[in-house]
Amino acid sequence: MIATAFTSFVAAAACLPSFVSAHSHASKRSTSSNVVTFANDQAFLFDTDGNQIDAYATKINYFNTSSGPQYILYGISFAGPNTTGDGPLKSYSSVDLVNWKYNGILSDTVAGGRPHMIYNAATDKYVLWVNVDGGYKVGTSSSPTGGFEYVEGGGALYPGIQEAGLIGADHSVASFGDTAYLAFAALNFADPRAGSLWPPIFQTMHLSPLTSDFINSTLDAFNVTSPAFDGVDQQTESPDIFIRNGTMYIVTSNTCGYCDGSIGVVYRAATPGTPNADTQWKRDIVSGYSCGGQVEGVLPLTDPTTGEVTYVWHSTTVPGGVRVGFSGHIFQPLQFNDDGSVQDLDCSPKKQWQVPYTPGVGAVATGKLTEATDASPRFANYHPVCDSDRIASLYQTWTNSKTGVLREVAINVAAGYNQADFQVNVFAFSNLSDLVAPSYKYKLLGSASFTPDNLTQVFGTATVTLNATVTAGDMLGFSISEAAAPGSFSFANFVPFCHLEYDMHSACEAGDSAQGQVLFEQASGQNSLRGLHGNLSPVTIRQGKGIKFFSTVE
Repeated sequence: MIATAFTSFVAAAACLPSFVSAHSHASKRSTSSNVVTFANDQAFLFDTDGNQIDAYATKINYFNTSSGPQYILYGISFAGPNTTGDGPLKSYSSVDLVNWKYNGILSDTVAGGRPHMIYNAATDKYVLWVNVDGGYKVGTSSSPTGGFEYVEGGGALYPGIQEAGLIGADHSVASFGDTAYLAFAALNFADPRAGSLWPPIFQTMHLSPLTSDFINSTLDAFNVTSPAFDGVDQQTESPDIFIRNGTMYIVTSNTCGYCDGSIGVVYRAATPGTPNADTQWKRDIVSGYSCGGQVEGVLPLTDPTTGEVTYVWHSTTVPGGVRVGFSGHIFQPLQFNDDGSVQDLDCSPKKQWQVPYTPGVGAVATGKLTEATDASPRFANYHPVCDSDRIASLYQTWTNSKTGVLREVAINVAAGYNQADFQVNVFAFSNLSDLVAPSYKYKLLGSASFTPDNLTQVFGTATVTLNATVTAGDMLGFSISEAAAPGSFSFANFVPFCHLEYDMHSACEAGDSAQGQVLFEQASGQNSLRGLHGNLSPVTIRQGKGIKFFSTVE
């Protein structure tokens, strides 16, 4: 009776099209070799090994490498136990803006603040600026992906900034030929206008030319403000600079530390040979909440056929709270009016854009994720779920697509200050109805337990290594749950582990759902029949949801 009733429930809840292997998902973000797709509902970025890209305050540049020109992404790591934003700087590289390879630590000597980098052709050095301790540290390297050495005395600012009691904060550096500029926010903690509730501080935007080696400013600084000099102009941070059709643009947000939305502001002025106090900036407010994020930069993408440049707005989305490491990314091309002003951002949830770009040189990056056999949709609207403190177990199923040896199953998991361990069991079973029937026993293929120290505070992969023979068409699954510390019956865990889930219905509409992927949950203490007729399983479907994972069969 239980199995019969449950069969129809599964058929109605699950999307079961023909199987789509992990390999076929690579094309979902690129319609051709020279076009990349950006989507508002695909905020999380992952490297080719399946780990969340761990780079808050992200900036992407097109730089030359030992392999040729490539896109380099860098930012602040939040993977470690200290989530206050002073982690090391990391970098990733890609030739197609889709497949990102993790390069490792960008800098050991310059870390902790927002990183911005420029290349100096005269010195053949990459110059990294980082805001630290109310000022700026500068490092140089012959490579854009690491080996930066701190430059003693670098990062000097206009003396009047310090004399006025202002503190250098969020910034950006950009070069145009042999000329480079620093745009930076100056914090004013001593402003008597600061309110008890808000704003707690005032900060203004400034622009300084750099010295010929790009290591210091020329000790000049000029205001970046509209003629109104109102509350918007006095709350700007996180700038980036670009030049379009002879006009300099500076994109900024309003004050918004680790938040889930901020005013998006764009200043523009006729490109100054040397900025001066008379420079007239025009201002566009392009979004009230920046699609739930804060602008980090603008990525210029050049159409290799026409030479036309698309300027792509990039913001980091943060869900709020202490989990800044859970941040995602929003990219969308800026739209310009005939007078050079910028149109409002389009924050429609399912909006997508296809943008021509110049590919980098070298092979497309590959890794465990791109070479996996089966996986949840690679490009889905993933969102964090943190409920291991109230759910006894989650069970994710899938239909295996290849005959061979199952070598590993990887799940994206984030830890915090957990007291319990994280347990993963991988199993084979006969069918979905049997799996939740009373007294059914699945075949355990392997398991692994992870301490919080084995995991990070961003969504890295928790991997179970296996050596199990499987056949195409087998029903496989894994369970995730908390495990009590050795020798202890009590979990005593008030901080849940977190995983990533996607909406299966949306994936079905896109043709991305893999056969047999159904997510079940079993609440804590639910181990007996339920319902008025005593025929309902305590294991139920988490309606329309799936966990992010991949498996590898050789």
